[in-house]
Amino acid sequence: MKIGRNGFKEFKSYLNNNTQKQSEEFLNFKNKEIMSCTGKYDLSFDPIVAVSENAAKPHALPTSRKLKKKDLLLVDAGIKYKRYCSDRTETYINKHNKLQQKVYDIVQKAQDKAISKARSGMKASQIDKLARDVIEKAGYGKYFVHSTGHGIGLDIHEYPNISSRSDIIIEDNMVFTIEPGIYLPDEFGIRIEDSIAMIDGKAIIL
Repeated sequence: MKIGRNGFKEFKSYLNNNTQKQSEEFLNFKNKEIMSCTGKYDLSFDPIVAVSENAAKPHALPTSRKLKKKDLLLVDAGIKYKRYCSDRTETYINKHNKLQQKVYDIVQKAQDKAISKARSGMKASQIDKLARDVIEKAGYGKYFVHSTGHGIGLDIHEYPNISSRSDIIIEDNMVFTIEPGIYLPDEFGIRIEDSIAMIDGKAIIL
């Protein structure tokens, strides 16, 4: 996970130091290059690098749309280390855009609550509810269109599925993502994702 986090830091540094307008397709290529340490590591999956309105699609494909100064950018990526997958999403918003900041804060609050309150012995659906309740209370429930998380290991999607329909009991040493999101059609999408492990009954961010 540390290598993946460092990849995100390096990619963000690349974005900050390259002000010319670059397409999602090119940024997707650069993300692969940076995350893999120029081919040293395999990727967990084909990354998602989506600008503004394209980020409103949870599984966006890269386009020729170019990133401009005031755009939002969503990046979802991970690497494999000794065959085990990592998975992380960061969303870089225009902090002068009040709606983007508002939605970002709601998503962050939802993730924080789910991680801080998750306990071994809970049903997966209860962890999903922790995040979903925050977003629904804020009035954006219909824009949270996927489950709160999924297990990760040798494959990028494993059990447990952290969804409203999952009765799986969460146990110590399970590893899964917590990734609430809000997706406003034709405007933007915001997702914040971390991988966590259940250690001594509580969720620890990896």
